[in-house]
Amino acid sequence: MSIAQRYNAEAARLLPHMADSLAVEPTLTTANEIDEIVFRRSEFLGGMACAILAMIEQQDGDTA
Repeated sequence: MSIAQRYNAEAARLLPHMADSLAVEPTLTTANEIDEIVFRRSEFLGGMACAILAMIEQQDGDTA
């Protein structure tokens, strides 16, 4: 599963009422791309995306 797919799934799980606003193209390959795209929508959403991406990174560290 790509980082974008994981991000979209986590955004939908954590913030179902904001999932559409936070969603990105599933073909994106880096967290930086996701952050930049969502941040352009609004600073608030960009902050949420950053937190979601940090959670994903932490999960990856826990399983390594």
